[in-house]
Amino acid sequence: MSHELPLRPTPAAPDVLGGLSPRLALLGVLALIALVHLPLLGFQFVYDDGWTLVANGFLRAPGDLALLFSPEALARHVPDAFRPGLVVFDLLTYQLLGLSSPLHHALSIALHLGVCAVLARWLRVLGAPLDLALGTAALFGLLALHAEAVAVVSYREDLLAALLGLAAALAASRGRWLGAALLSLGACAMKLSAGAIPALWLLAEGLSPWRPRPPAARLARGALALALGVAAVLVYTVALYGALDPYGADNLRVYSHRVGLGPVLAASLPIHLSYLQQMLVPWGLSPEYTDHGAAFTDPATLLAGAALLALAGYGLACARRRPLVALAILGAFALALPTSNLFPMPNMRADRFMYLPSVPVCLGLVALLLAAGRRLSRHVPEDMWLVARVAPLAAVVVVQGSVRVAAAAVYRDNSHLWGVARERAPDSARAHAALGELVVRNVPADAPREDKALAFARAEAHCRNAERHDPRYELPQLCFARLAAAREDWPAAERRYRTALAVSPDRNAGIFAGLAEVSLDLPATPETTRTDLARRHLAEGLASYPYSPELHATAGRIFHRLGDPEQAQVHYRRSLDLAPERPEALLANIDLLLDLGRPTDATRLLLQEKTAWLAAHPDDRTALVARHRDALRLFEPSMILSADPVGVLAHEP
Repeated sequence: MSHELPLRPTPAAPDVLGGLSPRLALLGVLALIALVHLPLLGFQFVYDDGWTLVANGFLRAPGDLALLFSPEALARHVPDAFRPGLVVFDLLTYQLLGLSSPLHHALSIALHLGVCAVLARWLRVLGAPLDLALGTAALFGLLALHAEAVAVVSYREDLLAALLGLAAALAASRGRWLGAALLSLGACAMKLSAGAIPALWLLAEGLSPWRPRPPAARLARGALALALGVAAVLVYTVALYGALDPYGADNLRVYSHRVGLGPVLAASLPIHLSYLQQMLVPWGLSPEYTDHGAAFTDPATLLAGAALLALAGYGLACARRRPLVALAILGAFALALPTSNLFPMPNMRADRFMYLPSVPVCLGLVALLLAAGRRLSRHVPEDMWLVARVAPLAAVVVVQGSVRVAAAAVYRDNSHLWGVARERAPDSARAHAALGELVVRNVPADAPREDKALAFARAEAHCRNAERHDPRYELPQLCFARLAAAREDWPAAERRYRTALAVSPDRNAGIFAGLAEVSLDLPATPETTRTDLARRHLAEGLASYPYSPELHATAGRIFHRLGDPEQAQVHYRRSLDLAPERPEALLANIDLLLDLGRPTDATRLLLQEKTAWLAAHPDDRTALVARHRDALRLFEPSMILSADPVGVLAHEP
């Protein structure tokens, strides 16, 4: 006999839902995923959240939205202009949520739950059994490798691309070609990694693990509809940038631009094998990985290449007899192509890159675990059949979810994040530079001289390590520049800012602001020269970064010092418009108005922008009110007291 019969009958499809309706069961899975993610509501903004959300003045200028689809978006350095859908989404969410980090994290959790729900629904439309669809959604929802994509607000581009991309695949499977094309367009407008969705859809429908294969004409129509959305975004990118590479051929942040494509591709083979290991066994997760090259003759590259080639070959061999295995393997390869370093990327490796490619991996792993559960159920008493069937899957989901909670905790704030990043990637220039700047920024202005000297020495060690690991990177130079400015070593600060500007391809608003400010304090330099330098750096910076609240606030302070109050007020006002939650420009503007003898206007502004006032550090509020106590008392002191929670005005000098 070719098959040994079990000693006792096993039901072909026991009720794994315990009588629950499929919809209610899916809601239960989503509720479990949401519960695991609840701690994220207490997290702060980290990583690129400051650049894309907190200090992105373009989000506060909805009237300028039309320029996003013109070359002006590049000229004005609108963040993420090559992802127009994401910029529009961020603009809308900012108008609705402001800068409430709990609300933005809640939105990320909701998007992740949406991806899980659409994934389960698409699998059901493809004909997948209910336990397989729900199990895939559960494992995907709690996969430890997804901690970064969900915990960092600015990485919701991956969530949006996956949500819209899977929704496009669902629409195509239902024969809704227009909806599929529009959803595919939306997915790629969030992030071009969704450009591999047509390949995944073709594999899922063509291999057809659970139902008869659709006619070739239907497959062609679906693939064409999905490809139209991808093509539209590619045309937009070429029209805007003149090439498919939005980063530019001279961008030193792209490692392949430094060492060539070959060494980067060689290093990518072990990286992608490590991704697979991290999905199956959640070990080695990190918020930071260091870019590096390799040779195709290296043992690690040869072994990884052989393993991946064998896996791909096995997937192809399973296409007829084991289509589900082929879908899991070949689908993962297809979805990983956009982030395989074949195309220029500023980071060679990041956990978030595997958010979408993990979909078919989770499908294959859940199918394997359910098969193991069915085998196990043959060897247990009848009343334990259900437990045995779900036990392997439940164990893996619990392990992944537990590691997920620990992995997500890394992203609760920048200090903790970069501390862990340095530990896990000790040769990361970015981690050392970020830690150095955090040390400088967190030194209190009134700290004792010895404490300041000790803190600055720690920061300098980080800056030196950062420069040693990558001397061609702008962040180590910025670390040194801001440290020198804190030490009031203006020539060193000016020199480091210039070095940073020479190697930095973009995001230079802070560099121009720093150059303009330190130029006014250069020793042994004529006053007219210093003034001209400051004005020139401001003009150049504001022309390139008109949506930078930091640059406008710096311009206000400089014109204040130069005795030009009208220009100072213009820039303070613009800075407040571009970042109404940030207090620096408000405090400086109030200071200017009081210096001009206009306490009425100062008080009115303070009460009008009370949110920014309350966001300021208590020491800054205290210093400002203490300095101008008499002037502020002349105008409605009770109103000032209401905006002065530290109670400075309640006490006589």
